[in-house]
Amino acid sequence: MKQAIFHLFYLVFVACLMAACHDDIAAPDPPEDPIDSIGPLPTIVWDEASARFRIYTDETLTLVPIVGNTDSTSTFLWTMNDSVVSRESHYSFLSTEPGEFFVRLVVTNLNGSAEDEAKITVLQSENTQLPEIPAEHRLWYSAWDEINMAMGRTIKIKVHPLEIPENANFLWSLDNAPFKASTLPDKLEYLFDATEQGRHTVTLLMESPAATATQNFLINVCPIAGTYRRSFEGNALVNNIYEFMPAPGHQVNGYIIVGDSYLEDCTHEQACDTVLAHFQRRWSISLGSQGGYLIAGFDHSVRNSGGDYDLCIKGNPYNYQSEPGIIWVSQDDNGDGLPNDQWFELAGSEYGTARHTTDYAITYYRPAAKKSATAWRDCFGQTGYVPYMSYWNPHDFYWQPWVEGYEHTYFGSRLEDRSTYEGGISDIPPYDWGYADNLGSDFIDGRAGKMNYFRLSNARTWDGEPANLEYIDFIKIQTAQIGSTKNLGDISTEIYYISDYHCE
Repeated sequence: MKQAIFHLFYLVFVACLMAACHDDIAAPDPPEDPIDSIGPLPTIVWDEASARFRIYTDETLTLVPIVGNTDSTSTFLWTMNDSVVSRESHYSFLSTEPGEFFVRLVVTNLNGSAEDEAKITVLQSENTQLPEIPAEHRLWYSAWDEINMAMGRTIKIKVHPLEIPENANFLWSLDNAPFKASTLPDKLEYLFDATEQGRHTVTLLMESPAATATQNFLINVCPIAGTYRRSFEGNALVNNIYEFMPAPGHQVNGYIIVGDSYLEDCTHEQACDTVLAHFQRRWSISLGSQGGYLIAGFDHSVRNSGGDYDLCIKGNPYNYQSEPGIIWVSQDDNGDGLPNDQWFELAGSEYGTARHTTDYAITYYRPAAKKSATAWRDCFGQTGYVPYMSYWNPHDFYWQPWVEGYEHTYFGSRLEDRSTYEGGISDIPPYDWGYADNLGSDFIDGRAGKMNYFRLSNARTWDGEPANLEYIDFIKIQTAQIGSTKNLGDISTEIYYISDYHCE
């Protein structure tokens, strides 16, 4: 019985083995991989690399991605919150409410589908109602009324007119000499040549049938340049912040990403200490809108190499956002250790062109209402505002507590604003070279790291001639442009630190 069962199992085993061998021989070759047998799937590329867009309420954003591998049979499906919003190749988005929205696109061709998602942040449109700019009580204003300068130099005195009476006549006098007209084409300018050491007084007299006014300018002519030069050796980083006077801007007193920068009722001295502490930690500070500035000094004199780099300034420019700052330098002509001396602008690529304006002045006005724009008016009568942007900075005002009065005027030079804003995307292009926080040709990975580098040989006098400074003791950085874009806010120069290239 056992033998019969064994023979039965043996016959079944042989039959199965022969069937298996027959299958191996007769089975056709396996088909090709299905994936290799079809064409390419669609592709989706957004016109902004991260597919992140930022717009304001009541603003339309048209999404037009670059779609590949499609033909007349391809389909498009746009959805938001699981609802179909479009079946076209593009989609126009509009929201009256702020918030974050996610829009998904599915593209299908004969071979299959591809999908991707875009994030749209909608910001609340801000209050841009301008306060009424009050009538001025001054007839003119000027950058300074007292200054120190080295003997042998020349300085230009410039006043900016406000409400000048009709038939006004302007006359100048030096040290109580008889009044006479200015030798310059502009009757509101006067050249002073420092030929004699000591204190001098230049007086401007305005006479008209309606009013008479005067202003004195005190000038201390010091010994020749170089008398108070210090050692060229010292710490690379600036060691003193003498003035920090940012113009209104949404990043000045801190913004939502990094928190508050200063105390609620910060004094000017505390603000300067805070800026120096930021520099020592390599943290950034903002100079606000056009004209906003800081003045810093070194523990030594910084020598002019005559052609090599002399100063290093780190900002944070991006390929879509440069916020150039103009550089000014000064020597301690009277030896008192304070930056109360003649300033010289470092010429950049735009110096002397139609895009560069010298003797510029802009006045900002403290907002009367909380969370509102800050109005400005410049020396040409142009007006505008610095927008209030609660998304970036929810403080009630962008006016700093140590800036006294209802208004404040900044003096210096200005560069043309070339910013653009289209489809939720901003572009603030750089200038070629010569400015802080600017992605120009002098933004390099050099001795001190990746930042902007500057030459003291580019220092210029009032008339654009080389200043030929052998060294400097103080540096001033000033936001160069007045302008803003809807999603990035006001153009404002940011600085992480300032150092002497030779001491790095």
